Amino acid sequence: MHANQSHAKKYEQKKPNVIVVFTDDQGYADLSSYGSQTIKTPNLDNFAQSGIRMTDFYVASSVCSASRAALLTGKLPKNNGVTGVYFPDAMGMKPEQVTLAEMLKPAGYKTAAIGKWHLGDLKTTLPTAQGFDYYYGIPFSNDMYIGYKHEFAEQVKFNNGYDLAKAQRDQQMVKQAGKKRQIIKNKGIKELVPLFEGEKIIEYPAEQSSLTKRYFEKAIEFISNSSEPFFVYLTPAMPHVPLFASENFKGKSKGGLYGDTVEEIDYYFGQLINHLKATNQSDNTLIVFSSDNGPWLGYRSHAGSAKPYSHGKFTNYEGGVRVPGIISLPSRIKANQVSSHISSTVDLVPTVLQLAGVDASTYKLDGTSLVPLFQSTDVTSSFSSESAVFLSYKNKIAGVRYQNWKYIRKGMNNVGRSGRVPTNDSDLLFDLSKDPVEQHNLADKFPQVVKKLQGLINAKQ
Repeated sequence: MHANQSHAKKYEQKKPNVIVVFTDDQGYADLSSYGSQTIKTPNLDNFAQSGIRMTDFYVASSVCSASRAALLTGKLPKNNGVTGVYFPDAMGMKPEQVTLAEMLKPAGYKTAAIGKWHLGDLKTTLPTAQGFDYYYGIPFSNDMYIGYKHEFAEQVKFNNGYDLAKAQRDQQMVKQAGKKRQIIKNKGIKELVPLFEGEKIIEYPAEQSSLTKRYFEKAIEFISNSSEPFFVYLTPAMPHVPLFASENFKGKSKGGLYGDTVEEIDYYFGQLINHLKATNQSDNTLIVFSSDNGPWLGYRSHAGSAKPYSHGKFTNYEGGVRVPGIISLPSRIKANQVSSHISSTVDLVPTVLQLAGVDASTYKLDGTSLVPLFQSTDVTSSFSSESAVFLSYKNKIAGVRYQNWKYIRKGMNNVGRSGRVPTNDSDLLFDLSKDPVEQHNLADKFPQVVKKLQGLINAKQ
């Protein structure tokens, strides 16, 4: 038996630790290893060399809540019920939806959600009601506002001249405004967000410039205090607008403030990796790094890049749904791999369950385990040329990526507020191997391909 075979055998029966780092609105090309010329990410680049860097990795939706629910449930939006974006005081994802944390609990895992949640901000929908032992973070996007139903912890920290009475006045303004969010913006309380620990606010307004540092430190603290296998779902607020970087990183990146925020994530990601190595946990820890959707291009210099792909967040163009995807598990995955296997965040739940020895058959998952990819002797080619990724529009399947083809059904390209990107008035078919920027619609030229891809969608409905 070769040394590397013996090494893998040692961990074969051992449940791996799991860390998923899911950034916010980070574009495909916003890491050095994915082509950025202005943003330096040495720690993430080194991390990519420890496992597999995916070139054709997708999210199920190009908007926040729907994308996050798909990752955590292993189900497409039409099957998990989360098809858009939640705002404060919303019910959120239905409690009967089962998250990866809930699936891992019976297998002895300790679980933590740290950072942006965005699947509901009430007690019945916060991470602590969805299988997570610990939660620390902002329960929605960092450009939102306090909910009028939120409760304050006894030892809450107030910033910016706030006290409890002033914070409660903000809550009353939110209650009176209802769904008229322009009123909230006019009152000056938009982007003043609460920091939660557990089910209550511990800081208001959150000091956002230190959040990236604090999120990674909380993750390291949780890992240090866990004697059982752990699952950490770590979701930085950055680089979603408004952008914040700490003094140590502000003004340092050639990519401007946006680059500062990504480079700060890279630094603290490196600290997390160093901790795992120092505590001899890195070999048996599955780490996934990705982004919830493409860049919010309307913010220009405060937005990222999806180059060479076109468009961004809110669309089903490649720039909206193709994201960086790096997967490492040194005991099971060969280092220095680059794979063009077509896969998505929906595949992560079945992958983790297989590695943890949990039966996935009872959960009706939409994804497919990537473990065969890890075991492949050559991941530069797909382990399955039949793999397909399905795109979403509200509660429908919008299209599919299959081999070199990308198909989007009529009227289902514009997922949300995409600015100048119109809803498509006809079916779209692109050959991404020749047209990665999706400029030449081939639907009329290749009707048999359209028919085949429609058949894949119909089989998934």
